Amino acid sequence: MAKTNEEVTNEVSVSEVTSATSETNTAPAPTFDPETIITSDRFSRYADMLGAVLENREYSVEEVEKLLDKTLSTPIVEVYND
Repeated sequence: MAKTNEEVTNEVSVSEVTSATSETNTAPAPTFDPETIITSDRFSRYADMLGAVLENREYSVEEVEKLLDKTLSTPIVEVYND
């Protein structure tokens, strides 16, 4: 079955929207220093853990979330009679 003009127009507009969206996503993610991250509402419940694992550099929110996932998924090793 042949495509109508309306179907062809819809296909073009979807591809134009997709390319326009990908162009706007190229901006760099904002970064924050460890003190700002620890005192933020979003990460305040993990403040002690983040204070131990964050280095003295700036992190994006995605980096902090990945670091939290990695840290929280690490098994706890208990040492007896050290």
